[in-house]
Amino acid sequence: MSNSGAKNKILKIALNLCKIQYMKIIAHSPEYKSILSLADHAKRRRSIRKVIHSHPLLVFWVSPAGEVLDAGNAHRSNPPDKDKSIFIHPTNRGFLRGRAAFFGESIYIVIYLNRGNEILSEDQLILLEKSYYKIYLALSNKHPSLICKIHNAFFITELGDVLKF
Repeated sequence: MSNSGAKNKILKIALNLCKIQYMKIIAHSPEYKSILSLADHAKRRRSIRKVIHSHPLLVFWVSPAGEVLDAGNAHRSNPPDKDKSIFIHPTNRGFLRGRAAFFGESIYIVIYLNRGNEILSEDQLILLEKSYYKIYLALSNKHPSLICKIHNAFFITELGDVLKF
């Protein structure tokens, strides 16, 4: 088995363990409780945006086929296939956008909502469910030291809602 194949297998095992522990960990995360303590969605969104834009670990797109694409430092500067018209479409042509950043000791992977929505669409949830481990993999490939912190990673929407798998 190649080195990357072994790393992928270890990551998948870690992710399965994360799924089991997910609800226990998030319930005790002081960082997440501090996000949730904000009074309303607008304040929560601004706080989350401030955290994830200040020092992002990963800025990414997920294609409709489930491939994770590194967007460098900004989605606007690096749209898929360099096609900036993707931003005109309320659903970004079926692509997911997201960012990962540390908040305290935890990694938050924030998934952006389709324009005008307050929850992820069914299509977004299906795409995220089939590609979330690839997001973890992209994150660990970009920052190899994070593989041991994967148990402290949480998926949330830009409004702070927890995404459970």
